[in-house]
Amino acid sequence: MNTALAQADHAVEALRAERRDDYYPQFHLAPPAGWINDPNGLICIDGVYHAFFQHHPYSEHWGPMHWGHATSRDLIRWQHQPIALAPDAPYDKDGCFSGCAVDDNGVLTLIYTGHVWLGEPGDDSQVREVQCLATSEDGIRFIKHGPVLAWPDATLFVVAVVIAIQ
Repeated sequence: MNTALAQADHAVEALRAERRDDYYPQFHLAPPAGWINDPNGLICIDGVYHAFFQHHPYSEHWGPMHWGHATSRDLIRWQHQPIALAPDAPYDKDGCFSGCAVDDNGVLTLIYTGHVWLGEPGDDSQVREVQCLATSEDGIRFIKHGPVLAWPDATLFVVAVVIAIQ
């Protein structure tokens, strides 16, 4: 397991140990600890339902998005899996944002948005986002393959816009 994933999983376990379960959902999917946001990949493959979701494992506040992961055979009882994606590459260093899960001939495949702030963190006026791919042979551990739809070359983009305007 890579370092970023191991650190994130460790952070979740540390926060979970402090969690008070009085109001923790019994039948609604929730992370063991940390921030949860929109679902990103809901899929059934080989009789197992997978739910992926944006997740900040280090606190209950919004932060660099990871992809949490849970599985179920009945959509009622969920088993938390190790974090599927962590922002640890140059193309997704500020977040693994929204995407989907697909069955690519028996290979569980995640397509997600790699997010990078070009200016100050949090300045959404200066971002680069690319569409990335990750695959899993066992449905639990994922290998990132990097961008499959990259940010356009700025020069080509400007030329295309100028031509389109003329």
